[in-house]
Amino acid sequence: MLGVALLTGCGGSGSESASAPPASTATMNFVVQDTPSPKLTVLSFQIEITGAVLQPGNVSILPKPVTVDLAQLVSDTAFLSSTVLNSTTFTSLTLTFADPQVTIVNNSSAAIVTPTQTCAMGATCTFVPKLNAASVTISSGVFPITVTANSSTGLALDLSIPDLLQSDLSVTAADGTSVNLSLLPTPAGGAAEAQIDDVLGMVQSVSAGQIQIKTAVGDTLVLSTDSSTAYNYPSSACAANNSTCVVANQLVTVDLSLLAAGTLHADSVSFADSAASTVVQGVVLSVGTGVQPVVQVLVHKSLPSSAGFTVGEIVDATLQSGAAMYVASPGYPAVSGGTFVSASDLLAGQEVLLEVTQTMPAGTDGNAAFTTGMVSLQSSQILGQVNSVNAADSEFELTNVWSLFSSLSPAIPQLQVQTGMQTSFVGVTPASVSGVAAGDNVRVKGPVFNTAGGSGQPTMGAVQVSGRS
Repeated sequence: MLGVALLTGCGGSGSESASAPPASTATMNFVVQDTPSPKLTVLSFQIEITGAVLQPGNVSILPKPVTVDLAQLVSDTAFLSSTVLNSTTFTSLTLTFADPQVTIVNNSSAAIVTPTQTCAMGATCTFVPKLNAASVTISSGVFPITVTANSSTGLALDLSIPDLLQSDLSVTAADGTSVNLSLLPTPAGGAAEAQIDDVLGMVQSVSAGQIQIKTAVGDTLVLSTDSSTAYNYPSSACAANNSTCVVANQLVTVDLSLLAAGTLHADSVSFADSAASTVVQGVVLSVGTGVQPVVQVLVHKSLPSSAGFTVGEIVDATLQSGAAMYVASPGYPAVSGGTFVSASDLLAGQEVLLEVTQTMPAGTDGNAAFTTGMVSLQSSQILGQVNSVNAADSEFELTNVWSLFSSLSPAIPQLQVQTGMQTSFVGVTPASVSGVAAGDNVRVKGPVFNTAGGSGQPTMGAVQVSGRS
């Protein structure tokens, strides 16, 4: 089953509770995923889904507009909504979109002309593309859909970046190419319909069997916990490493199960930072030199929202001497030479979470600046083509077609992917490294380690390998 990164509505505060729908009604869960671009390095592709309406009956399954970052859905899927419906047959779904914003790295051999600027070779550029078609109606494929009492239906929306983004870098939504719809597999025996990974939030309250958090976009989620919930806390934060470690106002990252009824269960809770802290999560664009290097990061998330950092913004973080560095991913295959303890372990293309220790005046580049005393390595999501497989060592080489690696000097052409017992194989038969073959296009997710010095290429400890087309 695919991992899912929770994304919620923009503007205002919503909530998810664990209440079950009435027995005479049905539940429809709605998620979104992405087909990434195999040619253009897209670091961020934000677009607002403003509506999703089923016909007949003008039944909305999106209670409020939702902004998604498609570049964060290379291997993940985003939960959009869970709606209680009366039994009926639906024949179409109309989707509406607004406000796209794109950030790319130009790793081509020539300048790229965007709608707002000329993007030089090696530069990172953000632009607002023209939206050619803001509405699309899907009436074939999965339709008609009949929902019956006491049932659950899952709809998966696939938004394809290479088809959304036209040759002139405008955006067009079209049924069957850039916008596609499919049914989620029906879970058996009360199993999760989807996994929701890497949700950054602030703890609002803790009680027996329940944690309430507020996410980076301001929505409140009520999560059930039980004896199966795992806790990942460094000993310096909480030596007990159990439910007693979770306290109000603490920053955490949670992995959840979306159940068929639309309820949420906390599978794991990981420490992000202590109460009253400010954090920024994003992808590393560059790493400076010196004892206290400046790490340039494109922001994907930040907490609290009052900190003033925005998604798609580039920030400059100066690494303090003695800054704490650790790997946040709770379970990944061991990587030979895979350390994350000093500035030399940082690499462009890594996903990191940084503590904002002290804000600083903007530098000459105009970017927001701060010092950081804590850096945790998060899971990156990368699409590529398998170059070779070493089944004996449970690893393969990936020719990177989404990456900052090719824009480095010297460029890093490949990524080593280490798998193991901790790796989940999705859409790969058999579900192991033996199901991966040279020439396959796969999506991989996991922490990336700077092992390039020895092997000429970095290494990912893969928590997921997906063969989704």
